[in-house]
Amino acid sequence: MVLKIQDIKIKGYERVIHATNSTTNLDCIISIHNTKLGPALGGVRSWDYRNFEDHKKDVLRLSEAMTLKNSLCGINFGGGKAVINLHKIKKTPELYQSYAEAVQYLNGQYLTAGDVNTFKNDLEECLKFSNYVYGINVETSTPTAKGLLYAIITTYNFIYKNKKLKDMHIAISGVGKVGSKLAKLLSKYNVSIAASSINLDLIKKLKTEIKINEIHSDKLFNLHCDIISPCALGGAINELNKKYLNCKAIVGAANNQLENPEIGNWLIKNNIIYAPDYLVNSGGVIAIASEINKSEDLVENQLKKISNRLELVLRESIHNKESSDLVAKRMSWERINS
Repeated sequence: MVLKIQDIKIKGYERVIHATNSTTNLDCIISIHNTKLGPALGGVRSWDYRNFEDHKKDVLRLSEAMTLKNSLCGINFGGGKAVINLHKIKKTPELYQSYAEAVQYLNGQYLTAGDVNTFKNDLEECLKFSNYVYGINVETSTPTAKGLLYAIITTYNFIYKNKKLKDMHIAISGVGKVGSKLAKLLSKYNVSIAASSINLDLIKKLKTEIKINEIHSDKLFNLHCDIISPCALGGAINELNKKYLNCKAIVGAANNQLENPEIGNWLIKNNIIYAPDYLVNSGGVIAIASEINKSEDLVENQLKKISNRLELVLRESIHNKESSDLVAKRMSWERINS
């Protein structure tokens, strides 16, 4: 295997590399955004990108979000991300072995775990070629869903004060690992759940387990409800659908839910609460950090703290009439620079 590394200079990022291997068809960008709190910790996403610019744009946004997430959730790790382009490429053990070589090349600056479309068997291949692979034995969707549940309850109580939880109507977009677990947790509180997914088999399976109202993906974001929970890919709240929103709040697991920062300003002006994704979906990275630090017994307590941090963000946002996204970013950077 012949690994090629090309450094890409990006303002505001500590290091970005493009790693390729013509033998294994590796086409990967690793972005180290900030390491002031510690080595960059982030997952490796395996996805199909039509061109290099889309590939680069995604990894840069994701790595910056990891910096904010890791700071805001209270762990001592910086932010980074890796994205493998699967365009016309089949996943193979050799593909992930060559990715791991790139991780090893960075010599501990970047610690990798799993992410979208990267699974335990892929990480096991990585471990054969790198000492900086984590989360293989950590099931991250459960702590992510739990942290999200706490955030949803906090947001609902923030809006309604004395209203009973069973009166909540929530719409979940995407019922993969996190979305389905979130729905099951919410069902224990007898809330009204609407759900959509491009994978109809997932919806069908979930309907056999709990009571949900299936809704078409195109109609979910204009559904009249208390909370919308985007749990699929990023850019869920965008310029096209924002004017159709008919909810009180947005609290979801997807990364980079807002298509652009201006939407955060639009939401507060239109009295829609936004719980910053990199705060409320931090349960997975909390669990991985606990594995690294051997502090697994503290995970549940850390997940509950998501609620406390979210309430601080929402209070400051309402008081200052300022986007919750901006408030959360400011809090993240205050911790990084302190």
